[in-house]
Amino acid sequence: MKALQWNGAVLQVNDVAVPERNRQEALLRIIRAGICNTDLEILRGYHQFHGTLGHEFVGIVEDSEDRANIGQRVVCDINCACHACPTCASGNPHHCPNRVTLGINGKDGAFAEFLTVPVRNLVSLPESLPLDVAVFAEPVAAALEILEQVPCQSGDAVAVVGDGKLGLLIAMCLAHNGLDVHLIGHHPERLAVLESYPARFYSSPPYRKFALVVEATGHDSGFCTALALTAPRGTLVLKSTYAHGFIFNPAPLVVNEITLLGSRCGPMDKAVALLESGKIRSEKLIAKSFPLGDAAAAIDYAKRKGVLKVLIDFA
Repeated sequence: MKALQWNGAVLQVNDVAVPERNRQEALLRIIRAGICNTDLEILRGYHQFHGTLGHEFVGIVEDSEDRANIGQRVVCDINCACHACPTCASGNPHHCPNRVTLGINGKDGAFAEFLTVPVRNLVSLPESLPLDVAVFAEPVAAALEILEQVPCQSGDAVAVVGDGKLGLLIAMCLAHNGLDVHLIGHHPERLAVLESYPARFYSSPPYRKFALVVEATGHDSGFCTALALTAPRGTLVLKSTYAHGFIFNPAPLVVNEITLLGSRCGPMDKAVALLESGKIRSEKLIAKSFPLGDAAAAIDYAKRKGVLKVLIDFA
């Protein structure tokens, strides 16, 4: 099979063996995948990952111990936990110390024709859900994780710093759930993506503080902006992953008693249900699609300033 692989220096499509599944896994044939900022951070050294990239995808089950799974269109929780340790037993498999993460840490990802994943991680897709919508299930789940972590009520004001792919999805999900969304970014034309949502856009930070702020820029300057926008005793949610650290003054966290909250993967089943509802117009974020053979060029295109979601189409 063909797979887009990174060896720490070279990114290229290689011919590799089809992976063999164990009894707890399903073999998937990948049909659509999306490029994420985390993929780009891996190329800058994040997690020192070498292998097949990709963790946003839709696949079809080709083989499984449970024959009823075969032929199903699925998405997948990307965290492959042991389900035997105390952390898993406490209900936190996303933080299993023995886990591997598809295309990010310890396990090859979805920029390949075939992929093995734990059967228990699969989430079936309704037939009515288009591929170009379903492929957003993983980042929409990440956006919904904010609502899993932070108690919110309809009408609560929230600042989202960053109008890239994830920032826009977060704005959509929070606005859909009744929050008063204030999006801060550098691309006012992207407000058109949010035209059906009650969200306000700012090219520079507004002169006010927010009890809830979400940082989704992936840049140290974005973190500093988000911190400055967070009200005393407010919550600052970090959604960005960084290949390298940066220096900042933590005094405002202490003086203003700010809660700093990391937020990563979220509920895939809820993401699929929300996408099926048609209330999240994720397909508006698609910039361009490439075939797998041109996946390295797709990555280069995704790196361009101002480009939103780039897909890999396996058809």
